[in-house]
Amino acid sequence: MDKRKAMLASIKEQYTGDPLEGPLRVEIDVEGEGRADTDNIAGALMDCANGVLWVDDRVSIISELQVRWKKAKKADSVWIVRIYQLV
Repeated sequence: MDKRKAMLASIKEQYTGDPLEGPLRVEIDVEGEGRADTDNIAGALMDCANGVLWVDDRVSIISELQVRWKKAKKADSVWIVRIYQLV
């Protein structure tokens, strides 16, 4: 199973609600190997979760985004995603 399919399967296992409407704030904390590019981290999650966690990943839906990365061994890799509805 490729990484995107694994990520989507994990998202669907952990979130069973309807896709959220915006505006939303999304915080992504990643601990993982190698180097991290913020756009790649955010893009991977946005593309996988589109239509599952949120209706669409347009800026009108996700108006705030924060990405934090910390180097870690592959065995200790983890993604933590927090989503807040803004009022």
